Amino acid sequence: MSALLAALVPAGTFYPVFLAFLALWIGGRALARRFVGARSWATWTRAFEGGVLAVLIFAMVGFAVLQIVLRNVFHAGVVWIEPLLRYFVLWIGFIAAIVATGRLRHIQINVIGRLLPPGPRLAVTRLTLAVAAAICAALARGAWVYLADEQSFGGTAFLDIPVWVLTSVIFAGFALMSARFAARATEGGESLSTLLREGETDGA
Repeated sequence: MSALLAALVPAGTFYPVFLAFLALWIGGRALARRFVGARSWATWTRAFEGGVLAVLIFAMVGFAVLQIVLRNVFHAGVVWIEPLLRYFVLWIGFIAAIVATGRLRHIQINVIGRLLPPGPRLAVTRLTLAVAAAICAALARGAWVYLADEQSFGGTAFLDIPVWVLTSVIFAGFALMSARFAARATEGGESLSTLLREGETDGA
């Protein structure tokens, strides 16, 4: 694993591999939507994302309550629960960001888009999504360099779990956000317009 992390650190190596990942993501997503139907794919994806977030949130709350009970009732505690809760927050935050990106519910300033007619508005939206994908790709590379440094350092967080494993969600988060931005940038006009309308409705 250390060799793989180090091999992809140089920008000249990382970005071609990452572009291949984006192409596979967009192509695989298009095939899946064609095979099972766009509506069914969206339903299954949202159910999976909601399930993952629910499990993480319930686990975080459960561990927090356990620690409170242990401290207030038994005057004891588990040493590794508090650092675990911090990593839960990190994972939940990034996974929620991935979900918001896929549904175009991320924080955005869309002053110009609201003033444009439908055609130019879609073009501006695609450009914005493409730029966001590029920025997330750059952040993903930074996260990859960080993971490589953490892995070479060999630090552990708790229960002898390597820090780079627990923080790998930073790279995965930015990589998946980039992939989702790129996928939305290549979305069909009708589907993208529907997502935009839903976003306006949710924000109303």
